[in-house]
Amino acid sequence: MTISALDTQASAALFHAGERLPDGLVVFLASYLIWAFGALMLVLLWKKRARARSLLPLIAGSALAYAINAALHLAVFRARPFVALEVSAIINTAHLASSFPSDHAAVAFSLAVGYVFLDKKNAWLFLAFAFMVSLGRVLAGVHFAGDVLAGAAVGVLAGVLVHHRPWRSWFAATWLSRL
Repeated sequence: MTISALDTQASAALFHAGERLPDGLVVFLASYLIWAFGALMLVLLWKKRARARSLLPLIAGSALAYAINAALHLAVFRARPFVALEVSAIINTAHLASSFPSDHAAVAFSLAVGYVFLDKKNAWLFLAFAFMVSLGRVLAGVHFAGDVLAGAAVGVLAGVLVHHRPWRSWFAATWLSRL
């Protein structure tokens, strides 16, 4: 069995699982959890009395993940599952283009990995949220499992790169010193 066939088979099983779950739950996971995730992250950082400087690497990691995904979208086009497999998407699909890789997964994992560098104690919560956002995108029929895995890999890479010591030192010397 090829990787593509395995991806399609696993994704189809998850699409059908998503059809058996309450629509509201799937819509929340696929579309709204990422916003709750960000709001909770801000609240926890505020409670820790984190400085604005703490937010910049999180924002930079998310922007980097999104930029990498934008380049990948130009290089690789993959039709969305609701087009390719004729499954019913549970969320609004009017604005969706290429499926590979998932922007939601990339940004969610970038934020979660970035948070690991700020607060290891609560990081598990955001890693779990990133997983649930990614799963929600597959359950909703707007991504294949491989799309969210690739998006997660991009997000992890971006989150680590932004926090990598040489880059961080340059970033701090160049931009953070201006704050």
